[in-house]
Amino acid sequence: MTPRRAPPRPNLDFSGSLRRPSALGWLLLAFGLVASAGVVHEYDVLETRVAEETHALARVRRNGDAGAALQARPGVPLTDAELKPALAVAHALNRDGLALLSLLEQAADDPGVALLEVDQDATKGLLKLAGEARNLAEAFAFVQRLETGGMLREARLSGYEFRQDGPQQGVRFTAQARWEAIR
Repeated sequence: MTPRRAPPRPNLDFSGSLRRPSALGWLLLAFGLVASAGVVHEYDVLETRVAEETHALARVRRNGDAGAALQARPGVPLTDAELKPALAVAHALNRDGLALLSLLEQAADDPGVALLEVDQDATKGLLKLAGEARNLAEAFAFVQRLETGGMLREARLSGYEFRQDGPQQGVRFTAQARWEAIR
């Protein structure tokens, strides 16, 4: 049996060999300080912008006017040529979606009609619907019920096809209507 050797003693004296930082170390420190100053400056600029936008939003909410919302941003003057289309889009998007869904639910209340798809284009005011009915008369009745709620006009059946699924026959249909904006 050979005798075991003890491991070497660790050198735990950290105070004896202090080195002075090199030029690269000082350069990296300076770069880090400059980058930190840039980040702090960017944060300050963004915080100021958020405060300005918050005040503009509060001003718009107090006034309740879409035109004021577009003119509320300081430093961004809008011409009439820019303001009219923006107001038209804001007006087109000012539609009551919950009331529309309620109207569609009431119109499709007949057990013979199932509404499968709703697609809307708010800027054009178009509403496209796809559904199934037991027969063509129920599909036409559904389209007529759409106009009774007052929100939709020019409702019409745009297409249909008869389907035979096993012993049951049905009609798959598509309909279109104009969706009126809230005044």
